[in-house]
Amino acid sequence: MIKRLYFYSVTVFVFLQQLKNIIYIFSALLFVSCTKSTNTSYYSQDSNDLFVRLVKIEIFPTTLSEYTAILNEQMNTAVLLESGVLEYRVVNEKDNPHLFTLIETYRDYASYLSHIKTSHFLKYKVRSENMVKSLELIDANLIGKTSKNN
Repeated sequence: MIKRLYFYSVTVFVFLQQLKNIIYIFSALLFVSCTKSTNTSYYSQDSNDLFVRLVKIEIFPTTLSEYTAILNEQMNTAVLLESGVLEYRVVNEKDNPHLFTLIETYRDYASYLSHIKTSHFLKYKVRSENMVKSLELIDANLIGKTSKNN
């Protein structure tokens, strides 16, 4: 009887772990499909204009170092592997380091749509899902850019 209960307990545990993984994947895919449908009336796949997005993220303060590592890994991978990902700039507030603002620059809107389907971006979404308290996506116009490196 105890062996049978143990077997059922292990079976249920394995099932729940697999269900959790399925839910993570489904959540990431749902995010991609919702994001893809956002603002499609304003941007065309044929546009040669830069696509700039501001991302405001609030994370749970206890996850700051882990989230920062995951975010940096995703950004570095995207810039390295994706020709359409031109630049990321990330800041967090000095007095509230759990509040982030990202400035993402893509070659065009199609590059952005391609980026949010990549395995490294989906991995980032799954890994950071329980760390993010709120997320706001804001489309922006690049008005000007200057630096000592230009």
